[in-house]
Amino acid sequence: MQPDTETPSPITLGLKGSMTAHALLQVPADADEPAATRALATLLAEDGESLRHTPCILAFPERTELPDWLPDWVERLRQEQLVPFAVQCEQAADRARVHALGLADMPVPEPSFRKPRAAPRASAEQPGQAPLVIRQQVRSGQQVYARNQDLVVLASVSAGAEVMADGHIHVYGELRGRALAGVSGNAAARIWCQSLQAELVAVAGLYLLPEQLPEQRQRVEIHLQDDQLQISGQ
Repeated sequence: MQPDTETPSPITLGLKGSMTAHALLQVPADADEPAATRALATLLAEDGESLRHTPCILAFPERTELPDWLPDWVERLRQEQLVPFAVQCEQAADRARVHALGLADMPVPEPSFRKPRAAPRASAEQPGQAPLVIRQQVRSGQQVYARNQDLVVLASVSAGAEVMADGHIHVYGELRGRALAGVSGNAAARIWCQSLQAELVAVAGLYLLPEQLPEQRQRVEIHLQDDQLQISGQ
């Protein structure tokens, strides 16, 4: 007679959406593998310490299909201690190749988001969609996401907190945590704050870390220009 065995109690896995910072690594349409490898070496020589161990999405804009050297490219990135986790693609065959590499596929953003036109303070929110307004301080460990709208924080954002928006972000206090605007790919999004002491700022996946921020940190505006994050005084 076999002894009775207790059935382990079932557990429930927690699954929560999370918007974390990542790099968007774009390879020009006319680049072959050697050219892309040389460009990567230059990029790592300039900013390797901040890029290593960074999650990144690979993008090959203006190509009709992914290059045949994609597997070797992914392996090279991993050897350089980058962490590719997704590739922008649209074709079913390309998605299958991406999945075979253990990566996720992501949609290619609309062309209007790749080269934003000059409309500095135009709202990035959908028609009729009011901004999300946060009146109290966003404390360490808290995360606020304004989906399909702008985000307005009337107080400060503490270190260890994260604020995100598909549109613009306005912080009427100190920004000490992380601020990510245009997280769905809107390169026209901007960040405004009264005092910039951030752990990270990002627009449409391109980001800056504390050591990359300028000395002028009072009343600043952060936006993309020519695929580079620009910080200017208001």
